[in-house]
Amino acid sequence: MKRNIIFAGMLLLSLFLFACGTSNEREDGLVPIRTFYVDSENGNDANDGLSNRNAWQSLEKVSNMTFEPGDHIYFKRGSSYTGCVIINGDGTEENRIVVGAYGNGDAPSFTNPDPDNQNGNALQVRGDYQIIENLFFHYTAPAPRGTDFIRVWRTGALHIGKGHDYAIIRHNEFSHVAKAIQSNGEYTLITHNYIHDANEREQDGFLSHPYWGPIGIHLGIGNQEVSYNRIENMFVEGGQWGGDGGAIEIDNGFNHKDNIHIHHNITRHNMGFLEISWEHDLRERETSNVIIEHNVSRDFQSFVLWWAYGTGSRMSHNTIIRTDSIEGMAMDTVFQIDGQDIVISDNIVIVHDDMWGPVYVGDGVQSSTRTNNFYWDYEDGKVFIGPELGFDEYILDPLFVDFANGDYELQEGSPAIGLGALNDEESE
Repeated sequence: MKRNIIFAGMLLLSLFLFACGTSNEREDGLVPIRTFYVDSENGNDANDGLSNRNAWQSLEKVSNMTFEPGDHIYFKRGSSYTGCVIINGDGTEENRIVVGAYGNGDAPSFTNPDPDNQNGNALQVRGDYQIIENLFFHYTAPAPRGTDFIRVWRTGALHIGKGHDYAIIRHNEFSHVAKAIQSNGEYTLITHNYIHDANEREQDGFLSHPYWGPIGIHLGIGNQEVSYNRIENMFVEGGQWGGDGGAIEIDNGFNHKDNIHIHHNITRHNMGFLEISWEHDLRERETSNVIIEHNVSRDFQSFVLWWAYGTGSRMSHNTIIRTDSIEGMAMDTVFQIDGQDIVISDNIVIVHDDMWGPVYVGDGVQSSTRTNNFYWDYEDGKVFIGPELGFDEYILDPLFVDFANGDYELQEGSPAIGLGALNDEESE
């Protein structure tokens, strides 16, 4: 199937998806047992909230409720809210609690610029089996300057607390946030969200100056899936590391980092695609069964900073473009690998002649297995790999359809057919 990955076109598609309404007749088959409506302009907290004519008004009203399986809470499109809404209550697999939008127009918007109000969270998931969808989050607060790990882990426009599992976060937009999603819940699915741009109004875009840059999706525990998201411009220049931030990060030394699947995401101009913590964490936690596949990354820094040790993980069928740079970044490479037993296969890696670091660096490179990867410098073809080429690895032009305009589909006759994010059966 022809799949044209032109970023402007994908943006239009994303915006279309976010504009789609939520109704009581749902494609996923979830039929509400009770439906509550919230309207910041015309609602009244004295109402019962059970119809759009008797909508509630405030976040406080919603936060003071404990919802039951099958309850749906809909915010009116075009409405806006400041502060934090807490969604309390457990759904079930058959009857999830759903938070979404109703009516016509723009998605309901949520902001919280106050770090002392629920750590700047605009929405907190505090229950099992909840779905959060079709909402817009913007200009949420960073953590205080120079703060500790704990406070950073509490920050995020949307925050899933530990022990609150089986959440689905989908079809939301996050704009100008210090961190979009902090997920400490297991068996969480984060999918089809659009995350873009750091909150430049506070701390010059840092999540916590000078150590933490902005983060798109922050996983604080294992057993999670991150898929089909689009993440852009989560980076900041300066600070302790010369520049920081990234699309996805896995850390929290208190919790395990096992069984994480990150796939079919598109990222652009973040300070790296993925970082997995180790030494700079409260506790050194190993990883296992972390699968990174079918992602398209055109980010400023490394595709992975895999600091954590561990076993049984894989990076395969990714299309990685490392041709865009900004001055001062600490890691000018593609794969920083200190872990062991990582299989790296079937990827297409494009670099730029000005990239001074080798493609692979780190203590875990020699213990990793590399097979069937393609490397190419788009200016002169010369690539500094670092180690020797692995089995069935080549320095060859993969022959994209239109590299300059972001179409990374392969031409007919490409030597890399079946490799990368877009060119095998699983990507169809």
